[in-house]
Amino acid sequence: MIKKFLSFGLLLIVISSCSSQGSEKTSDIKYSESVSSEQTDTTLAQEDISTSSNDVVSICEILTTSDFGWCSCNPQCCQSQSWFCSPKFGDPSYYKKEVIVDTCDDSKESCQYGQSENCPPPEIISMGECQEAYQCPPNSQNMDYGWQWCEMDDGVVGKQQIICDKGQLLTTQCQPCDSEICDGIDNNCNGDIDEGLGIGICLTECGEGSSICTNGVEICLGPEPQEEICDYKDNDCDGEIDEFQRNACDECGTVPEESCDGIDNNCDGLTDENLIQICSTVCETGIEICIAGSWSSCTAKQPQAEICDGFDNDCNGLIDDGIECLCSVQDIGTLVPCTEPPLLCGQGYKTCKCTDDTCEEIVMTECLASCHWLASPPGSDPICDSLIGMPLQNEKCNNFDDNCNQLIDEDLIKNCYTGPEDTINVGICEPGNMICEQGAWGAFNKEIFLKGLCTDEITPEPEICDGVDNDCDGISDWNKEVPDTDVLFIVDWSGSMNNNINAVLVALNQFAIQFQLEDALHWGLIVGPKTSSALGDFKERLYLISNISPFTVFLNNFSALGNTGMDTGDEMLLDALYLSLQNISGYVPYVVEDTIWSAAGSNVGESVPPKDIFNISWRPGADRIIIVFSDEKQQSFLEPKITTDHIISMGQTTPQLKIYTFSKGIFQEWDEIADQCGGKNYKLSSNSTEMYGYLMEILEEVCKP
Repeated sequence: MIKKFLSFGLLLIVISSCSSQGSEKTSDIKYSESVSSEQTDTTLAQEDISTSSNDVVSICEILTTSDFGWCSCNPQCCQSQSWFCSPKFGDPSYYKKEVIVDTCDDSKESCQYGQSENCPPPEIISMGECQEAYQCPPNSQNMDYGWQWCEMDDGVVGKQQIICDKGQLLTTQCQPCDSEICDGIDNNCNGDIDEGLGIGICLTECGEGSSICTNGVEICLGPEPQEEICDYKDNDCDGEIDEFQRNACDECGTVPEESCDGIDNNCDGLTDENLIQICSTVCETGIEICIAGSWSSCTAKQPQAEICDGFDNDCNGLIDDGIECLCSVQDIGTLVPCTEPPLLCGQGYKTCKCTDDTCEEIVMTECLASCHWLASPPGSDPICDSLIGMPLQNEKCNNFDDNCNQLIDEDLIKNCYTGPEDTINVGICEPGNMICEQGAWGAFNKEIFLKGLCTDEITPEPEICDGVDNDCDGISDWNKEVPDTDVLFIVDWSGSMNNNINAVLVALNQFAIQFQLEDALHWGLIVGPKTSSALGDFKERLYLISNISPFTVFLNNFSALGNTGMDTGDEMLLDALYLSLQNISGYVPYVVEDTIWSAAGSNVGESVPPKDIFNISWRPGADRIIIVFSDEKQQSFLEPKITTDHIISMGQTTPQLKIYTFSKGIFQEWDEIADQCGGKNYKLSSNSTEMYGYLMEILEEVCKP
């Protein structure tokens, strides 16, 4: 007998092993002659076997594995197994067949090949036909087999997806075909994917571009963000144009020079300041000063009609020319005081004298010392210095050493004023000063002496709410008694706000120069988000920098902040408004003790001071103004969240309150808060002059009737 040994290299993977045939007592089995040797059953019917023990023994001893009934005699040796069949090309189904193998040794004891001693390889006893076991891979989970055509209920051609799930092919519901889109699917059921889409229009963060479909994904080819330059375009596509690029006048290029036109051309908050131009006459060089948009008269000496005084009055380089400068006979010997060359200093005298003995011509002499004229004849005194006059007590502005101290025009100062005559010494208006230089009154400007220049004067300015008479009309603050008013600043302290914060500080320092309403107006400051290395965790926090206090305390605290702790991004300014109003508002959405600072998705830590004691010391009965500065949208980091509607309700139920905001135009909710709470939204600017004007406009509402 030739045995069929199991060849593991030629067979597919065995899925499972069937348990061995159940054993029967072979002493009770008898082989039935009526059963054909070709019968494939491995089990004999009980009624077909004789109970003769001798017959059973004799039959089982002579049967081989190829004989029918062998497994009934040797159930411990027969093992049923399921084998996968070789796959059929193009057929996704998996097929298997039943195989019975002999697993015993020569003593008909069950053993394991390769592990038990003298255990032969398993021998195939019988092999069934290949039958379909799985329609697709049995270990699959929702494997996509693509789409196939199908017919809708109305007869229209559609499509359905074929999915393999744990060996079974499933189909989705038949659905209609769609227009082709870029998704890697044959949407229009024509057998092609993403065909005919062409080049479309798309938007990048910088504008319109061209879209193409690649591997089921739409790719947009368009303008990309660039470094911001000053060209009136949003180069970096962040919604702002020329941010931090424009000059003080909010324009590209250099700041325009100031012109004498009554306009603040260089945007420094002053009009026609320090505008001086050189002018001249035939006599000398002088200056013209710009006053209220017009140039003043030239300070240079104007030519006069020539008179007989020993000077070149018409400035033509000749003295007393073109006139009959005659002394009369009665003037001869009369000494006339003078202070002029060739005299070197002090006061001298000159007189009329005859040019010859006949005295037909009488002329004026030079200015000489008095001792020169008192000698007989004049000038004969050997100890007299004819060029040194009598020292005068007061120096005059005449380019001459009047007091004979070898200095000319020294320590000469006089008051001056270029404003309207009726405003001098009224309100803030004060006269300035001029000094004498080389016989002319004026002042130095950038190390250049300018004749007629008046320095350090204060002329009328626009009226502002600061307790003084700015326009010098005799009335302060529009003749209104300023009510007690508390002004609270809430400032976004993130790094992008640095230039804007500096502009606010410059504006406040300009305001502080003349501010005198210390009793009426008090101020406070909250900033956030701000970090502090002193706390050790670099959390972003809300800080009460200065509670309601006099202006000098507030401004000193504000200035002392510098620009530290600005590397932040979690702007909790809605929370700042909530904490500012919770102790005076008629509506409070949440009790402070029931809120917590949110840690989810943020780096926000406990406020300073902690939120439970974060109270603004509003003065009883005072008007209240809150001014918010931010370049970001409204945000809350308290739980439960504070919303814009919460703040509007709190503001509207707080007596004597107005809220003003400075923001970018793209964040409309700031504008809504200001409008609904009696205030106004202003453009956030890094121009200190512009910010000064906005702040003064807010304060005007406090003072104006």
